[in-house]
Amino acid sequence: VDGEAPLDLWVVDIRRFSSLHRDRDWVRDRTLEAYGKHYTIAFPHEEYLSGRPRIVSPLYERLKTHRAVFGSKLGWERPNWFAPDGAAAEDVYSMGRQNWFGPVGDEHRHVREKVGIFDQSSFAKYELIGTDALKALDWICANDVSKPVGRLTYTQLLNTRGGIEADLTVSRLGEERFYIVTGTGFRTHDLSWISDHIGSGLDVRLTDVTEEYGTLSLMGPRARDVLSAVTDADVSNAAFPFGHAREIAIAGHTVKALRVTYVGELGWELHVPIAATGEVFDALMAAGKAHGVRPVGYRALESLRLEKGYRAWGSDITPN
Repeated sequence: VDGEAPLDLWVVDIRRFSSLHRDRDWVRDRTLEAYGKHYTIAFPHEEYLSGRPRIVSPLYERLKTHRAVFGSKLGWERPNWFAPDGAAAEDVYSMGRQNWFGPVGDEHRHVREKVGIFDQSSFAKYELIGTDALKALDWICANDVSKPVGRLTYTQLLNTRGGIEADLTVSRLGEERFYIVTGTGFRTHDLSWISDHIGSGLDVRLTDVTEEYGTLSLMGPRARDVLSAVTDADVSNAAFPFGHAREIAIAGHTVKALRVTYVGELGWELHVPIAATGEVFDALMAAGKAHGVRPVGYRALESLRLEKGYRAWGSDITPN
């Protein structure tokens, strides 16, 4: 009636889905599993197994050698946690503390005390380019994005009631070029919302570039030591402060380095050309060996952001 939902209808929003859900074979397999679970016990954090793996990052096989236990999000295989030697590399479900509780705690403390690498290649990523790109973003973003080239802005996108429709970052990589990063599960939703609210007649082009870039988040108090060992760029706090974004070279590849964190520690999101993700990961692991670097999963990411008090769209903040 008013051009937007009067309350939070995310649980029935068609934008929860992606092109994956048009695959009849995948839908059949997942539907059969879902109906088969109708009267079974629903355990916390239980993962579906059908139709997997569907979409994998270039690090999938590498992370398996590190004993990754994967979950899935909008079709992407993502490492939830890493099993220590001698433990089963699988989820064992229960109503109490599950078998990943201890290992995830170890991962959490490792990031707080040393340094870890999160494979966040499933992040949804868009580019907004054009002479009116800043004008379009000034209209749809709650925060001020009219910052110099090389700056990053954390912002919400609001509806007419002031409710939060999206929670994302916008990096200004050029006068008319912006790079937008949001959560995996919101890829369709946020792209749709941005597209629908760009003013008519503006000279802009919005492109989904999710599959063009892998994302490695290097996080922890020793992150700068590791990053400085693999690039000639000055990554000191004076030269590369928080909230900045620039392109640097790692292992011979141009990488978008974003000084931002979702875990509350020193760190960078490194957005890498997808084909180079493995080489950049290997370089970081080799350089970080002396600093105790290790891969870390999404369950530790969740506990780290909760401890820091960072919000998540859809649960902590919503369109209401």
